[in-house]
Amino acid sequence: MKAFTPRRLLVLAGAAARPSRTLTVAESVSRHIAATGSRPILRDLADESLPPLHTGDQPPDALADLRHQAAKADALVWVTPCYHGSYSGLLKTALDHLCEPDLKGKPVGLVAVGASLTAVQACDHLRSVARALGCIAVPTHAVVTPPAIGTPDDTPGTDAARITRMISEIHVLADATWQLRRDPTPIFASSGAGP
Repeated sequence: MKAFTPRRLLVLAGAAARPSRTLTVAESVSRHIAATGSRPILRDLADESLPPLHTGDQPPDALADLRHQAAKADALVWVTPCYHGSYSGLLKTALDHLCEPDLKGKPVGLVAVGASLTAVQACDHLRSVARALGCIAVPTHAVVTPPAIGTPDDTPGTDAARITRMISEIHVLADATWQLRRDPTPIFASSGAGP
């Protein structure tokens, strides 16, 4: 695998089920990230107990930590089961709590877990969410279907190749956007050229 600048990648696993095929895939994605020399931060959202947004409930400590990890991350990976043609409510709740300034310009990889390739619909919906949060969804997404799910070895074949490619794209975009995210000056501000 190509060497990349080491980065922090926040991996969100968005399934409440136990045992969870989605968590198994998120763990596999985390191993692929670690193989590049980067640091995966895996968050199993089923363990977070996040309240719905704007309920007035006192936010749990887990929410403050999740926001902190999102702000520190160079990139993210969202792993979701496909429910009724879309992503999970658990992932939706977590994303509702994240703030655009902490995510703006950061690459995000999208992984859907489902019974068939129609699970790609979850990735399609998450692309819109990424755009709304100011993230940059990488071109390659992964849809993991049986028999790859839950295999004792790592995610095999085509699924592994797509995950590897997605992670490579995340690193390339993280390298490209890192300086832009740290320099608030518009690119053309210093050129002196007018419209």
